[in-house]
Amino acid sequence: MSIQMTGVITTPVTDTQNTTNTARQLQREKNLEKACQGFEALMLDTLMQRMRDTLPGDSLFPESNASDIYQSLHDQYLTENLSQGRRVTGFKEFLYQQLKV
Repeated sequence: MSIQMTGVITTPVTDTQNTTNTARQLQREKNLEKACQGFEALMLDTLMQRMRDTLPGDSLFPESNASDIYQSLHDQYLTENLSQGRRVTGFKEFLYQQLKV
């Protein structure tokens, strides 16, 4: 028994289409992983800033705009490098698994 559907054009899936779909999926996963890493870096940077806010002033060097900028850039550098590592907080992996679907 065969069922015929009028107006529906069926084309066989070729190897080229499969390769293209696989390449798109891999690129999507790569982009998602990078976005999750960036979000984890943002979360770590915010955490670092809030922890610094709890500390009393630095008695060794006087506070200035330049030292605040340097400290902020240093913290940003640290958090970006931390987020590139494996399983720093586990948040990146968790977020990736949730959004991968």
